[in-house]
Amino acid sequence: MNFKIILLAGLVFAIISGMTGTSCAAISDTVGDFDSQDISSLDVSSDGNNLYITITCTDSVTDYSFYGAVFVDTDQNVLTGYADNGADYVYQFGYMSIIYSEPMVTTTLNDNTLYSDSIYVQGNQIFITLPLSALGNDDGNMNVVVVLHDQMVKALDFDRAPDQGVFNTATRSIETSGLNLAGGIVTDKIGDSNSADIREMSASVTNGVLNIEVTYNQNIEPSGYSYGEDVTGWISIDTDQKLATGFTNTEQAPPTFGVDYRIEYAVGTLTGTDASIKMLDTDSDMTSLGYSDTKSKSIGVPYNDASFKVSGNKVSLEIPLTMLGNDDGNMYITTDSFSLQGSMNGEIESVPDYGQGALNTADGSIKPLLAYGTDKKTLTDAAADSAGFGYDGDDIVTADIGFTDNIMLITIAYSSLELDDGAITTVYFDTNQDNSPDYMLSLGLYNGVLSGTIFGMYNGKYSVREATHLITMQGNKMYVSVPAEFLPDDGNMDIFFETAMVPYDTKIPESKRAETGTVYINPDSDGRSLYDRAPDTGVFTIGANGNFQTANTDNNNVQQDGQEKEGPGFSSLMGVAAVVASLYILRRRN
Repeated sequence: MNFKIILLAGLVFAIISGMTGTSCAAISDTVGDFDSQDISSLDVSSDGNNLYITITCTDSVTDYSFYGAVFVDTDQNVLTGYADNGADYVYQFGYMSIIYSEPMVTTTLNDNTLYSDSIYVQGNQIFITLPLSALGNDDGNMNVVVVLHDQMVKALDFDRAPDQGVFNTATRSIETSGLNLAGGIVTDKIGDSNSADIREMSASVTNGVLNIEVTYNQNIEPSGYSYGEDVTGWISIDTDQKLATGFTNTEQAPPTFGVDYRIEYAVGTLTGTDASIKMLDTDSDMTSLGYSDTKSKSIGVPYNDASFKVSGNKVSLEIPLTMLGNDDGNMYITTDSFSLQGSMNGEIESVPDYGQGALNTADGSIKPLLAYGTDKKTLTDAAADSAGFGYDGDDIVTADIGFTDNIMLITIAYSSLELDDGAITTVYFDTNQDNSPDYMLSLGLYNGVLSGTIFGMYNGKYSVREATHLITMQGNKMYVSVPAEFLPDDGNMDIFFETAMVPYDTKIPESKRAETGTVYINPDSDGRSLYDRAPDTGVFTIGANGNFQTANTDNNNVQQDGQEKEGPGFSSLMGVAAVVASLYILRRRN
């Protein structure tokens, strides 16, 4: 990286003497909330030329090494900024004490090197001066947050001032969002897992910060001579409480929660201790093609002021809602965790227990999974009638279809289903009941990775939409939950199922893969093999009995210009498009 040098002449003098004539306000900070350099108060002031920050600690810091950051939000907009928490400028500093020598001081502003005289240390105080010209020529009215810690590179745990909210230099006071939710606590049975046994999970919102605490039945903190058990955790969060959105689900059956964010953490001497947030990458090239791609953001300073702390048998997280899409705090949350040893035999602990649903932070209740109503219908297909003899996830034996909460539930049972099976199942929906499918849902496995896509007309245009978060696998069954947003119809339709396979070594031209509006694939050259169909002939007619969203279905047919219509049964062109597109996304992810 090429660093720019920002000249800050005379700042030492300004730090000590420039406070005269400035508007100044001091706030106290909780004493004893951090084991290392503990902040007791924070002063922030401006004279129209510089921003002055004075950090006062409980004890002298001159003989110790410490690090920290100042987050400055000049436009006072949490949705914009250089850092994940909305800060437009991040001033980082490091003070490394050296015996019999001057301390080594490093400072940067948005990763550009500053001369070290922007910071001065005396006794138990740290003085920082930042020219407003280096802060976008700001007028001095801004929001400021200061953190102090003892880690050289990245800090998951630190002392923050103010403890909550931001210091507003215009009002010279602490401002918070005021958003608070009591949330709830989920108590889990002790001893129900040999891998990372969780006793309790709690979640609440305080002043716009999501607080999550996971309590284990054993020590997990790798400190001193007490080495905890290496554990990994996934905290799945459905912020908008909608299955239709998200990049995955909680892997419960049937899919009920569309996971928008997943906090992933690891604790241990072998795995190391770290945490990050996985989310949709809206800027990805795959997103423009209709698929979902993800990215991860680190938790901790200097990236943001989210924290992750491990103490004894507990992990605690504080995540600003601004990092979760500026959510209102009403969300569904689940936690899955496993130990390093338990992962070898597939053991995993879930809270709430697997199949029980998710914690609803709005009222502390448990949101149950979706369930079939009285309108469930079952399609039965003869076993062992597939071309692949049922050994490749191709032999369908039953399919259950029903509706609840504007969601279609489908459960497909196979004679055999394994993680390495290669067959892709396509569900055809003839919503107009005119002997021509209008939508297709393709789902399958590739090297143990489950994926799904939906093809059809959306907003008057033929499109491909990601559907992986609508599918889970359990035993020899695939569970599918299709929200009405993905299938605009009143629920009265004809459907049928087919399984097929494209060999792993099939060479699909890149030019054919990239097309989303028109399909140019020749099924003969791509070696597609049909394995099973349910029903064997004709279609299966279902009705929602008013339990599905009614929508305008005009121009929803996937039939494209220049294609000939085909009756119920296998449409080779559409089928190959579904299989190839599904295989393409599976390979890209793998």
